[in-house]
Amino acid sequence: MKSSEKIEENIKETFKVLDTIEEVKVNHFFKHKVLQNIKSQQEEKVPVFGWFTPKFQLATLTVILLLNVGSILYAFSSQENNTEVSIESFAEAYNLQSETTSILN
Repeated sequence: MKSSEKIEENIKETFKVLDTIEEVKVNHFFKHKVLQNIKSQQEEKVPVFGWFTPKFQLATLTVILLLNVGSILYAFSSQENNTEVSIESFAEAYNLQSETTSILN
């Protein structure tokens, strides 16, 4: 019987402790101050491509476009000269040149 009485006494003491708990009064700006401190302590993220500024991007794009235009113009100018030569060499290689006007060559 003693143990059950002791348990009941412990339970009553525990409930008495719950009655002594009071509301904690906190400054109403506490949350704001804490959030400000957290925000100020956060590390600033350093961008990986920080050196790749818009000016540099524009310059890079210009250089790439100029190289592409130059290579396209070079390819077409050399192709005009070689087209006539390549057709003639193809015709010679396969004996497609004829001196007659016959259809049954």
